[in-house]
Amino acid sequence: MSTDDIKFSDYNYLYPLQNQPLIPFMNSTSFDWLNKKYPQNYIIRKPLIGTFVVVIFCYLFTILYRPQHAHSSEPFSFEVTLAIYSLILTLPLYFTIRMLKLFPAFNEIKNWTLLRDIKFGVILFLLLGVWNFFAGYIMESSEGRWNIYTFLDSVKTPFIMGLLPYFFFTIQNRRHLIDLNTQKDVVDSERKESKNELIYINSKLKKGHISFDPESFLYAESNANYVIFYFLKKNRIEKEMVRNSIGDVEKQLSDIPYLTRIHRAFIVNVKKVKNKKGNSSGYRIEIAGTDIDLPVSRLNVANYDLLEQDFKKTQ
Repeated sequence: MSTDDIKFSDYNYLYPLQNQPLIPFMNSTSFDWLNKKYPQNYIIRKPLIGTFVVVIFCYLFTILYRPQHAHSSEPFSFEVTLAIYSLILTLPLYFTIRMLKLFPAFNEIKNWTLLRDIKFGVILFLLLGVWNFFAGYIMESSEGRWNIYTFLDSVKTPFIMGLLPYFFFTIQNRRHLIDLNTQKDVVDSERKESKNELIYINSKLKKGHISFDPESFLYAESNANYVIFYFLKKNRIEKEMVRNSIGDVEKQLSDIPYLTRIHRAFIVNVKKVKNKKGNSSGYRIEIAGTDIDLPVSRLNVANYDLLEQDFKKTQ
């Protein structure tokens, strides 16, 4: 049989791997987990504390391991030279974190992903390396510094050392990634129960974060240093507790208009309110499926009325 007699379908049969990916597991879904919701790095969330953590870590790391080409500047000792470098770079590091958070790619904590976390760290410490290069003009002679080799060496050290504490905090949040082997089953199960995207609430405790379907949420109540969340699931009231302030929780829920603050101690799901009593001085609202009634303070009455009207228009 000549090659002219071979049909296209025969060609695929004879060479079955021709149209297959070179590396089977390298497809578009292999790295979907990088774009899943992920808690923001502590250094980003707390720029001031994060700056001091990075600076102190880099100082101690350099003292202990003394990277190649690290040297003192006359007339200072190596330790004093490094301390001065650290002080010079503290403000640029802090303001660089704050500046990067203003960019659209990094200013939405609710849509934060692992990929964004990695990108932020890489950009941050590359910029810190650039700052380090210019700091050398303060600490050392400028003669012979303006060349690519000095620049790359100045960028390399803070870039590598800065990423070490940064990725430590990133890895600390790994528990929030669903295991890739079971992720599909979990997502499918959630979709059957609800078409709504889960809400994630951060806690001040390392393992206290929670997530929930907004349609099951009834209300949240402040209790000392904690906020208690109440849900209606399968005709049963369930609750979960988060160590945080009601004000911080309100900020985390700010993108969902029907979850609103009604009192200094309460946040309610307007969709779950079945009745209200009172006047402009304050309301008592009844929660559907329960015998619970909650107060709406005088300061929150006007906002509650607007949300209630908007909700009724959509029904």
